[in-house]
Amino acid sequence: MTTQLKMVLPGSSEKLRISDELAKCFDSGDGGAGMTAFLVSPFGSAIWQVEVGRDGDGAFLGRRWAEFVEAHGISVGWFLVFRHVGRGVLTVKAFDRTFFIKDFGQTLTVPGLPAAQIETGHARKPQFLMPLFPHCMDKMPIPAEFLKRRYISDEELNRRKATFVNPSSDFWHIDLEKDGSNVFFAGGWSKFLKFQGIAVGQAILIRYQGNMIFTFEVFELTGCRQKLVKQGSRFQLTENSEETYSSQDTEQNKEANPSKKNAHSSKEAQSQKEAHISRRKRKRSEEKRMPRSSTNPFDKRTYCEYETGSQPWIRKKLKSSALSQPYFPGEFCKKVGFLKKCTITLKSSEKKGPWEVQGLVYETGKFKLSKGWSTFRWDSRLKEGDVCTFNVINRGLWHVDIERC
Repeated sequence: MTTQLKMVLPGSSEKLRISDELAKCFDSGDGGAGMTAFLVSPFGSAIWQVEVGRDGDGAFLGRRWAEFVEAHGISVGWFLVFRHVGRGVLTVKAFDRTFFIKDFGQTLTVPGLPAAQIETGHARKPQFLMPLFPHCMDKMPIPAEFLKRRYISDEELNRRKATFVNPSSDFWHIDLEKDGSNVFFAGGWSKFLKFQGIAVGQAILIRYQGNMIFTFEVFELTGCRQKLVKQGSRFQLTENSEETYSSQDTEQNKEANPSKKNAHSSKEAQSQKEAHISRRKRKRSEEKRMPRSSTNPFDKRTYCEYETGSQPWIRKKLKSSALSQPYFPGEFCKKVGFLKKCTITLKSSEKKGPWEVQGLVYETGKFKLSKGWSTFRWDSRLKEGDVCTFNVINRGLWHVDIERC
């Protein structure tokens, strides 16, 4: 799927330059003449047949492009993300000068659901696009418009932690920093950018999935989408990490430098001790403001709470029985679609993983993790009193955050 980012400059309203790669998607085989893009309106109600032409300066969107711009109120300074989805069909997302996606008042149309259930549902995840200026490389502000719409609750902001997930399901933890009404991606942000090869002048499109989980894609200076680095293992980026290693690199370093093994182990043990103390302090301060779900507040009998919205999660305190095989409420399982036996991949920020765990559903509707759970439990050094938050990325992939008691 070919994708390109374009900024609307003076003169772009009449003729918008596009990359040769994107233009090739509409090649009719007659040497470039008579190419047409079927541009899907963000209103979701019309298809615009826009000319794809070429001249001495390259490819461009021409005839009827100006009409499209006028009809949608697109102006200079906006960013547009084009995606060719096949058969000459081109979709477009528009980000205005607040860097937040322009929703055009569009609502979801879902067959079988009454209008009352869908009238406020937007067709896209909340998202924003940020050009990476030099001052954004150490810490990057979250656009004020995004915060103003309160997609993130105060309780979530107070956790001061965000998780970024790439298409390969690798993830990074980024610390949040608050300065008055401003919020920044801060601790670990520069290391995250460096590892991905993201540089000044590029742009990053960030989608909010819920529960402080973000997905992202990156665009080069040319506007073409950058191929993200695929990790052989996961990086952990937190305020407690002086250095960032992949587990693969760490093992290689141990083999190549056996004389440093004890020193490294001592340093790692000290770092883990400091991280443990820090987590305990955070836990004490957060116990009074544990996030409450409108669906299921914390239940002292089952020691769990959950949300089943666009990004489901369930938080469970591990008592003795849950250590061996944790159970999850039937209501949660039903709403997230766990209706039969399945295999789930668990990923954790504390170990390289992943772990394959079998999920079983009982006649009562309860869901439990069985085969493979004990391996995850021992590798993660879980003990009674620890709290696990299972973030359901999709039905086959869960990201687990662990709070030590």
